[in-house]
Amino acid sequence: MIGCSSLTLSSKNSKHFLARTMDFTIEMAEEVIFVPRNKKFQSNYSNNSPIISDYAFAGVGQLDEYGPLLYDGINEKGLMGATLYFPRYASYKDDLMTGKINISPDRIISTVLSKAKSLTEVANLFKTKINIINQLNPTIKTVPPLHFIFSDQSGQSLIIEPKEDGIDIIENSIGVMTNSPDYHWHETNLRNYITLTPKQHSSITFINKELMPFSQGSGTFGLPGDYTPPSRFVRTAFLKNTVEQAKDETSTISLLHHILESVSIPKGAVINEQGAQDYTCYTAYMCSESLSFYYSTYYNQRINKLSLKPLLNFTDYKIFKIDNNEDINEIN
Repeated sequence: MIGCSSLTLSSKNSKHFLARTMDFTIEMAEEVIFVPRNKKFQSNYSNNSPIISDYAFAGVGQLDEYGPLLYDGINEKGLMGATLYFPRYASYKDDLMTGKINISPDRIISTVLSKAKSLTEVANLFKTKINIINQLNPTIKTVPPLHFIFSDQSGQSLIIEPKEDGIDIIENSIGVMTNSPDYHWHETNLRNYITLTPKQHSSITFINKELMPFSQGSGTFGLPGDYTPPSRFVRTAFLKNTVEQAKDETSTISLLHHILESVSIPKGAVINEQGAQDYTCYTAYMCSESLSFYYSTYYNQRINKLSLKPLLNFTDYKIFKIDNNEDINEIN
């Protein structure tokens, strides 16, 4: 399994957020990349599909000979996006198409953030212009099976799932996404958990005995605790639906951190068929209104912040190395 969990959230002062865990078998938390406006780069590995960025953006990823490859990020218009694994369901086109933006699946986030300023424009890109091509990633030597979640200052979300019968554009989701199966399956599966509640159960009379819950949390009995995508989806959705809304940006980032800790994977808990450990390399949090990108990593749980606004006049890439050494505050 290669995991990832994501959700949207809003604060009491009307700010809107997208957050995600990045779960993988190799280290992904190495650099935060800033990409300026009017920057030319490739949208795939064929070196024949250059695009020019209309909007500046930043996120975790890498800069290679083809340009920026971001796993998640936010642009100067407040559009936020993330890519998550979608194994055994993702399907792409085999051929390049004239008149389309031909994109390798792992370069969707960089391309869309460079070209769209809202969910409406994202949906239009996927409906009319984007052709996701079945192209090998030269680093991992495979075609990554991916799906995508976007959000903006409306607080709504857009889920994009490329499947055999075409690209599924989901505009009325609950703002939660994990991995396979597809989003509609996960939403239907929530019906199995409609009895979950944050409230404590009362005692009942059972035959001739009064039975009381052992302690607090009885309303959450049955909430799945494993690391499979369906269980992570249910836990994330339950918490999104029940947590107390935070008042401002800082407290919402903290709340998102707590929510995603419930689905974060420590090393050794999930081991794939090849013996590799799937773990939460980093967690990213974005605020659409302040144009801020936050992150914490497996090895350094301090939450770091990149502000996009001070970078908007730069004309070249900027690379911010991620410090993966734990930052502990000594008080004596």
